Amino acid sequence: MMLEFVIRKSMSDNFLTLCNQPSAPPLPSKIRRLTLHHATPREVNDLSLVRSLTVSGETHPSILDFSKYELMRVLDLEEYDHQLLDSHLKLVCSNLLLLRYLSLGAAVTALPRNIKKLQFLETLDVRRTNIEILPTQVMELPFLLHLFGKFKLKQDVGAHRMSKLQAWLSANSKLETVAGFVVDSNKSQGFAQLMDHMKHLIKVKIWYDSCADASSTSTLSKAIKGFIERSTNFMTSHALSLNLSGERSQDLLNFSLGTGKSYYLCSLKLQGGNIFSLPPFVTMLAGLNKLCLSVTHQLSRDIIAALSEMRSLKQLKLTATQLDKHIIGQGAFRILEDLWITVEVMTALDIEDGALPCLKSLRLLCKNLDGFSGTSAIKYFKRLKEIALHREVGGDTKQKWKEAARKHPRCPKILQYRLRLANGKAFSYAAYWLMAIHQHDQLSCEAYLVKTP
Repeated sequence: MMLEFVIRKSMSDNFLTLCNQPSAPPLPSKIRRLTLHHATPREVNDLSLVRSLTVSGETHPSILDFSKYELMRVLDLEEYDHQLLDSHLKLVCSNLLLLRYLSLGAAVTALPRNIKKLQFLETLDVRRTNIEILPTQVMELPFLLHLFGKFKLKQDVGAHRMSKLQAWLSANSKLETVAGFVVDSNKSQGFAQLMDHMKHLIKVKIWYDSCADASSTSTLSKAIKGFIERSTNFMTSHALSLNLSGERSQDLLNFSLGTGKSYYLCSLKLQGGNIFSLPPFVTMLAGLNKLCLSVTHQLSRDIIAALSEMRSLKQLKLTATQLDKHIIGQGAFRILEDLWITVEVMTALDIEDGALPCLKSLRLLCKNLDGFSGTSAIKYFKRLKEIALHREVGGDTKQKWKEAARKHPRCPKILQYRLRLANGKAFSYAAYWLMAIHQHDQLSCEAYLVKTP
C-alpha cells in the first residue's frame, strides 16, 4: 500500500512516469534515469541523455545497445540474469567512458581486458556473477574506490608484472573497499602481496581456503596484521571480514599487534570451523565496536570471558552449535547495546545484576531457551527496547518472555524471527521483508517501465 502511494505521489509531482498499461502515456522526450523491471517495452528512440540505467528481468534488445548511450554514469545489471554477451560488455567498456558505477549479474563469467578504458569508474560490483579471475587491469583503474566480488588473481601474473602493479598501487591507488578475495594456494597469494600497497584501504573481506599452504598462510597473516596496524585513525571505520576453513586457520590469526599505539578496527567478522580460542590481537583493538564470531562447534567460556572485558564493544553476534556454561558477571560488556546469539542448543548461561548495563536489543535465535536465565535477568537491562526470539520457540517459553517484558519498566517489544533459505543463506523474517522492499524500490527514476505479472 505504501509503495502504491509513493508511486502515485511521484507521478503527480512529475518525478516518475509509470508505463505498465497499453494506454499508458508516451515516454518523456528526455529520460535521465531509466529503470526496467520485468519489462519488454516498445523501443525507446532517444537514449542519449540517460545517465542511470537499471534492468531487472527481461527487456527489449534495443536497451542493451550501449552504443546509444553517451552520458551514462550508472549501469546496474545486477538483477539481469538473461544472456549478456561478451559483445555487450565490450560495448560498455568502449562507449560508456563516463561510467562511475557498474554492477553485473549472474550471466557474466569474465571481464574483458578493455575494462581499463573505464578510467572514471568508482564502484565495480560483480558479487552476483560467476567471475572467478579478476584481470589485473581492474586494480589499475585510477578512480576505483569500491570493488565487490569473490576473486582470485590469475596464477601467471609474473614477478615483473607484480612488481609493476605494486609500484602503481603505492603511488596511485584510491581503493577503499575490496570485498573480497580468495586465498587457496601458493599460486593465488597475489592479493596478499598487494594489500600493503593499498594505502587507502579501509574495508577488506577474504576467503581463506583449506588447501592454502604454509607460504600462503604466512604471507596473508602478515598482510592482515599490516592492515590492522594501519587503522590508527579513529575517524576512519576500518572493517575486516575473514571466512576461514582448514587446519591452518588458527595459525593465520596467531599474531600480536605492536605496542604503544591504539588500533581502531571498527568491525571484525570471523567465521570458521577451527577457531577454538580468541586470536590474541582481538583484545588489543581499542576501537572495536562490532564483532561477529561464527563457529561450527561449541563456543568456549574463555572466549566469552575475554569478550566481556572489551571496553569499546557495542554490537556482538555469536553463532555456534552451543555456548559453554558461563556466568556473565557484574561490569561485563560495559557499553554493549546489541547482543545476538544464534545457537542450536542453549546451555546454562547466567547473567548477574550489573552486567550489560547499556543493552538495548537482545536477539536469541534458538528453539529451546530452557537453559538461559534471560526472563529473570532482563530486569537488570534498564535500557532494553526489544527482544527477538526464534519463531519456533515453545508456547510456554514465549509466554514467560512476554510476561517478563510486561513487567519491565520500558516494556520492550517481543519480535519473532523465522529463518528462511535464500541463495544458500539464512535470512530473518524481517531481513526478508527488507530485501523485498529494496528490490521494489525503483522510485529514483524519471521513467519506470513495468510489465504487470
